[in-house]
Amino acid sequence: MENFSNTMLNPNLDLKKYSEEFKQNKVVVIKDIFTEPEIEKLYKWFSEEMPSNWWDVSSFPSKHHDSVNFVRNEPENEGEIKENYIHALQSFSEGKFAYNFFRTKDNHYEDCTCNECEFRKWLVSDENLKLLTEVTGENYTATDEVFAACYTIGDFLSPHVDSPNGTLGFVLHMTKDWLPEYGGLLHFMDDDRKIVERIEVPEYNSLTLFYLPKNKGKWHFVSPVAPGTPEIRLTFTGWFK
Repeated sequence: MENFSNTMLNPNLDLKKYSEEFKQNKVVVIKDIFTEPEIEKLYKWFSEEMPSNWWDVSSFPSKHHDSVNFVRNEPENEGEIKENYIHALQSFSEGKFAYNFFRTKDNHYEDCTCNECEFRKWLVSDENLKLLTEVTGENYTATDEVFAACYTIGDFLSPHVDSPNGTLGFVLHMTKDWLPEYGGLLHFMDDDRKIVERIEVPEYNSLTLFYLPKNKGKWHFVSPVAPGTPEIRLTFTGWFK
């Protein structure tokens, strides 16, 4: 594990261009957001260095209780994980909100210095909050829930609005060599959920920011990862407030 530098952002970002795009569309994708050494540290941590049992398999809805399933990624939990996935698929087929994917949780010890904990701190650093202000025109001061997410074959996230998590959603893409035919695409929809307005293909070292109107949110979903996909869809995601 390597520590991050004090400055993570690519110094050549055209923030004026991204600000104009966000003002017009309320969605923007900032490409090559970090310097190469910094994004590589994040990618290597989540894809190689982080212990595999630091992932939880998260699914919704639960078959047994009125909350989210979090099951530690351990061999002895394979049966429960499969059962939860089947239940999530059944709920989706019935038109209910449902999902299944791997994710991390904010459950490390207080002074943990792993790359995820250090990145969580950077998200509320002066460097990042200044970037958000310049791009969105709003002053964000804190995060709501944030976590790494890993989608493997069959994982999905059905349409939802993210309200009341925050007013700015973000997805940092850390996936290399992802192709559109792999699925796992981020779709933005109109308020009636009848029209897909925009589709984002995961692109390594890119940051998607999207506005969430207060008490309304924005409809979006992640399509299922296709059978036979050789890569994993790796992101860090959450909300600012």
